[in-house]
Amino acid sequence: MPVEFEGSPGYTLGVEEELPMVDATTGELVPKIEEVMSRLPEELSGMVSYELFQSVLETKTPACSTAAETEQCLRSLRSRVGSWAAACGASLASAGTHPFSRYVDQKITEQERYRHVIETLRWIAEREVIFGQHVHVGVPGPEEAIVAHNRLSEYAPLLLALSANSPFWQGRDTGFESTRVKIFETFPRAGLPPAFPDYESFESYVDLMVEAGAMDDYTFCWWDVRPHPGIGTIELRVLDAQTSLTAATALTALTQCLVFRALEETGPLMPYERELTLENKWRAARHGMDAMFYNARTKNSVPARDAARNLVEELQPISQDLGCETELRDILEIVEGGTGSQRQRRVYERNGDFLEVVAALIEGTRPALAREQQSSG
Repeated sequence: MPVEFEGSPGYTLGVEEELPMVDATTGELVPKIEEVMSRLPEELSGMVSYELFQSVLETKTPACSTAAETEQCLRSLRSRVGSWAAACGASLASAGTHPFSRYVDQKITEQERYRHVIETLRWIAEREVIFGQHVHVGVPGPEEAIVAHNRLSEYAPLLLALSANSPFWQGRDTGFESTRVKIFETFPRAGLPPAFPDYESFESYVDLMVEAGAMDDYTFCWWDVRPHPGIGTIELRVLDAQTSLTAATALTALTQCLVFRALEETGPLMPYERELTLENKWRAARHGMDAMFYNARTKNSVPARDAARNLVEELQPISQDLGCETELRDILEIVEGGTGSQRQRRVYERNGDFLEVVAALIEGTRPALAREQQSSG
């Protein structure tokens, strides 16, 4: 059965943030979603939604034209939702994982989709106390979505390294820069997606999985990158949730620029090299911006920091066309100042107290302090 793709004009943007809620005193994850949702004003009802666990909420921007516009929307959502969470005795503390709360203590959201996920996946889903940032970029049609799918997948390791913000899990340092992606990769239909040669191949995959009873529809494809036919976008899902609003916006700008370049390029439209990308992604999860990525075209290994700097320079003309030159150059703030994981470790190394890490996450998530937090370390 065809998966109808509703195209979107003009490389429009939408950003989703999965935001954990913590107790303002203990720093533990706290199941406050029902209280928060019951207090939200009606105009926010379509911009804030439930997640698998009651200690998480998801915010969603409307369709935006520029990265700067998404920043304004995210700033407003963090501020307003944070105020309502505070009224319920909770704080927002954005990161890819919580430093010490236990997944066994979390309460499942009582909705049919989430009950089905837990009943089907059990322990795999029960551990999924992780938080990501998703970026949607509008594309005009199905074949363009597949071109963007392959090119974004190719850059997934570098995007992950830049976004790494989950070094701690269950009260210990895992040694990974992004623990989140290693937890999520245990899901079926997660991790790097197939290298589809065309949109028909994507449709055939979805048909086969539905026929096999593996999933109800394409939204159960939880890949790092996926076409989203229902809203006409390509969706990047590999990013850890960002503490810094500046970093979240920079990663949004980078994603938009990569999609623009992919669709404006001429030449053969080839699937990406999935096996090599898998290896590079593993290095990104383990080492973050200290990773070395192998480039099969040039036959050499490139430090992640050099790859990021070079990419920003390559994309600068595109960023001017898209009106996101400043936001794209903020990627260099991540390169020079450190990722979220590096900042979390610096806090922990100063005092050996995970509660201090949570306090820093709370402070950094507050939108008024986001840029200052990004620059101060």
